[in-house]
This record gives sequence, structure tokens and C-alpha cells, in this order.
Amino acid sequence: MRTADADGFRLIAHRGASACAPENTRAAFQLAAEHGAEGIETDARLTRDGRVVLFHDRTLRTKVGRAGRAEDLTLAELQALDIGTWFDRTGAAALNDPRAGWDEGRVAPAAPEYLLGFDDYVEAFGDRFHHNMEIKGTSPDLPRAMLDVIDGAGIRSRCTFISFHLDQLERLRDLGCDATAGWLFARAGEPPPSPATVVRECRRLGLQQCNPRFATLTGELVRAAHDAGLEVRAFGIRTPADLRQTVKLGADGATVDRFRASRQLLADERLAAGAGSPDRRLATL
Repeated sequence: MRTADADGFRLIAHRGASACAPENTRAAFQLAAEHGAEGIETDARLTRDGRVVLFHDRTLRTKVGRAGRAEDLTLAELQALDIGTWFDRTGAAALNDPRAGWDEGRVAPAAPEYLLGFDDYVEAFGDRFHHNMEIKGTSPDLPRAMLDVIDGAGIRSRCTFISFHLDQLERLRDLGCDATAGWLFARAGEPPPSPATVVRECRRLGLQQCNPRFATLTGELVRAAHDAGLEVRAFGIRTPADLRQTVKLGADGATVDRFRASRQLLADERLAAGAGSPDRRLATL
């Protein structure tokens, strides 16, 4: 079992450098690369014309000011929608509230910045990152559409599939996909599954990871997952104290919005523990 320290703990940039640029956009992924990220988390939904778009929310209203869902529009229609205005208006301020204890530095104006198709993302960044791709939508055709793009680019080995939806992960396995995959849990406001349930479902679907919300992360869960050969990658990190606690509990990594500040925090923790020099690069896959 991995020891509870910052050495080897792996950070994933949540929707790219989402505290510094609009989430799931070309700008966010480019900044994540500049900040040293090797692993990215992004969100996939199936469009009306059977393509894949990178968009998180269930509806379009808050972030692009359009009625309906991503699933209701074609990819071309979605790629014409600007998410940069939302980021400039409220998104950047919410993610960079100084009361949370992070400092990502100056955030430049973003608008306009448009929604990104999965094909374009893979073309631009397929060989740059390890891709932690959330199967966000519930369409039965989404896993196949994602695999078509990934296999067309020959990057399946660089991909991890994650989802709250066990049926989507089951479809992925039914398609013969042997890529790394993990179960996200629990949705906000829902009770978490027991450690025994997590292990049982992950074994049933041949998963390699469990991905708990930080608020549900416990030492008992980490021990049970590690005993079953599962990695533990947490999400929902809100404060520096949350990240320190995630490390302390023995998790293998975390998905974070404030990637640059989180990376610096872990570097400082390692130095304080005498684990290495300032120039030693952290594992950030």
C-alpha cells in the first residue's frame, strides 16, 4: 500500500487549468500543459448528430446562455457557443475566491472562448496528456462514439474512462474496451456506497480505480480499495486542507481545479518533509 505522503501523489487538472481559463476549452488545456500537467480530466456528451463535445453541465443555460442540453444541438451549433463570457463574469471569481486559500495568480480575460469538440481535442492534445475522460451523458451510444475517436487516433493506452453511471462503464466493457476505468461516487447530496460495495462493483466491471468525492473519502475506503488492488483518485477538493487530508488518508491522487497552486502545495509539503529538492519534478499524471 502506498504511504501517506506527497511523494508520488498524482494530480489531474480538472477540465484543464479550469481556475485560469474556461473549463474544457482549448485555452484551459493549453494552460494546463504550460503549468506542467500530464493528466487531464474532461467531460464528454453526445451531440444530436452523434458527435462528442466536451461540456460538463446537464443544461446549457448557466455557462453559454442557451436553452436546452448539449444533446439537443449539433456539434457545429455547440462549437459556435462562447463559454468565455461566463468565465469572465462569474466563473473565474468563484474558482479564485481568496477565502478558499488558493492563489493561482493573475487570470486573464477569456471571452470569446468556444466549446470544443472531442475530435479537435484529441487532434490537438492526444499525444500530450493522459486523458481521464468522464462519460457524462447517459446516451447508450456515447461510449462507442468516444472509442471511435480514441482508437482512430491510436491513443487508447493514454486514456482512463470514468463515470458516475455504472451502466455506461458496463457498456464500455461490453464493447471489448480493456482501457483503464474507474467509478465516480457519490453524486452531491447522495449517501456514498460502502467500501464493500465499491470493491464489489469495481471487481464486477473490471475497473482499476475508484474515484470518491473528497467529502466521502475515509481511511477505511482507501484501505479496502488498496487491498483489492484499486487506485484511489479523489475529486471535489475545495481547499488546501482538503488536499493535505487526501494525501494523509493515503489516496493515490486527486483531480483539482487549481492545478498550479496544488502542485506548488505538494512541492512545499515534500520539501518540508525532506523528500527532495525544489527542482525535483512531481508526478502529475
